[in-house]
Amino acid sequence: MKNLFRLCGGKGTTTSFIFTDTQIKEEGFLEDVNNILNTGEIPILYPPDEKADICELVRPAAKAENRCPEGTPAQLFSFFVERCKKKLHIVLCFSPIGESFRGRVRNFPSLVNCTTIDWFSEWPNDALESVAKRFLGEVEMETAVRNSCVKLVQMFHESTAKAAVRFKDELRRHYYVTPTSYLELITTFKTILKEKREEVMGLKNRYENGYSCLISTEANVSKMRQELEDLQPKLIEASIETEKKEKIVEGEAVEAEKIRVVVAADEAVASKAAGEANAIKEDCEK
Repeated sequence: MKNLFRLCGGKGTTTSFIFTDTQIKEEGFLEDVNNILNTGEIPILYPPDEKADICELVRPAAKAENRCPEGTPAQLFSFFVERCKKKLHIVLCFSPIGESFRGRVRNFPSLVNCTTIDWFSEWPNDALESVAKRFLGEVEMETAVRNSCVKLVQMFHESTAKAAVRFKDELRRHYYVTPTSYLELITTFKTILKEKREEVMGLKNRYENGYSCLISTEANVSKMRQELEDLQPKLIEASIETEKKEKIVEGEAVEAEKIRVVVAADEAVASKAAGEANAIKEDCEK
């Protein structure tokens, strides 16, 4: 606010200060706005040293307009405040919904007494269409689809406004359908559209990846089947060769059994001879 006053009252720049109810983080903000509307200044905003700087800032302008002949600090600061009143335009954007607006008007009467109230209740159809085209123009889609979406959100808003009138007639309760509601509707529509697009794109990618895996698997299975078919004759040959070798091994096993019998008989004779030799040896040693 100090910089704003310096810009308007000190440099003489015509400025509009727009303040919305969504920016009210503390109710003390409205007390300052109330003072600006009522007196053109915020009490005790500037310490003495900054106040002296402001007086020196406006001294040339005050001298040029011959407004402060004596050039006292009080006259210069009064000229500064008067200049702020002329150059600063306060624009307040408040919603009438709920008890907040009513309570603020009671607590800060300058919001009504020192302002000109413009009530913006409904937008015409061309304004609804223009705003929808402006916001939906950022969304990537075909022109025909975008035009349909514009008509869709416009129909939603208008039907809600009609339902609000019926709500008031039947239940004697107000339901405000404001331009902010329309903007929130468009924002919600864009958000849901983005989420659904991402969801559908994820399903599409999953389907495409699964389909690619199936195609790849089918190709691999066909290739393996062909390889098995190509190997079938070789397997038959190998099986025949194995049977031949098995017969040879069986014949060799029979021969080996005969040899084993002969070797066993020779082993028995040798064992007997060895026993006799051991007996002779023991006799000789004795």
